[in-house]
Amino acid sequence: MQIDQLFEFVYVLIDKKQVTAKEMAARFGVSTRTIYRWVDALSVSGVPVYSQKGRNGGIAISEQYALDTKVLSEEERLAIVSSVKALNSLSGNPASVINANIKAVEKISGLTPQNTDWLEVDFAPWSPEGSNVRQMFGMLREAILQKKQVIFDYHSGDGRIERRTVHPWKLIYKGQAWYLQGWCTSRKAERFFKLTRMQNFNMTGRDANVTKSETTTFSKNEVQLKEQELPVVQIKAKIRPSKIAYLFDTFICSQIKQNKDNSITATFSAPDTDWLIGMLMGFEADIKILSPKNIAQKVQKKAAEILKLYK
Repeated sequence: MQIDQLFEFVYVLIDKKQVTAKEMAARFGVSTRTIYRWVDALSVSGVPVYSQKGRNGGIAISEQYALDTKVLSEEERLAIVSSVKALNSLSGNPASVINANIKAVEKISGLTPQNTDWLEVDFAPWSPEGSNVRQMFGMLREAILQKKQVIFDYHSGDGRIERRTVHPWKLIYKGQAWYLQGWCTSRKAERFFKLTRMQNFNMTGRDANVTKSETTTFSKNEVQLKEQELPVVQIKAKIRPSKIAYLFDTFICSQIKQNKDNSITATFSAPDTDWLIGMLMGFEADIKILSPKNIAQKVQKKAAEILKLYK
């Protein structure tokens, strides 16, 4: 018997209180004799499953056991279903593994009366390169689980391209992007690497033996995922109505005001970095920074540099 069948078998008993061997045999596609063997196996393992003979008999589980040791609540089962669906979108796994995940979702879904088809998650981009993201995600997942070092070319924020060898620890989704967290052998420190900046990725086959618990070093030169460590500035901007939806796609606006000229004044917070200036430039002439003054000056300076480039 597969462990997932045992898992489902016990859950059915907990939810339904009592079932017949014939019903269980039909559910699992086995004989009633096999069902009774499963009952014996569970009993030997310490699970208080028993069978009752007679007209109203059947297979049941101790009510006290069901009340005291119910493994997952309704909310927890729904959370598992949602999580498996989300991970399948970037699994990078063979079809057999994905199918196994789907079967697990179906089994747990069958044990809950609530709708489990309310969520679909796909972290991959709309572009054709989405399959490359899935492949990268899958390879990194295997490297982390197998505890193997990885090697890749990395394009850093200052324009350098370096070959990096990393002891991978964790995959993190933050701010609309995936990052690899791990120990960089060339920097001899903890680093975060943005997946979209990684190329020519491979597993080295060497063991990843530097664990996160062995070091507390944190680099302040690489991408930092802790928002409190980034300088944050509050921006007030005047924007055309046709572009306000795009502003919402990137920033959380704390105040929105409709002006008499049909424009909109929006207030939002953002990290005071080069990334911010690039994002604001993307709105072209549809946005005007009202405050703070230094952000407006940075946008003006960047616009002047672009104009000079094309003169």
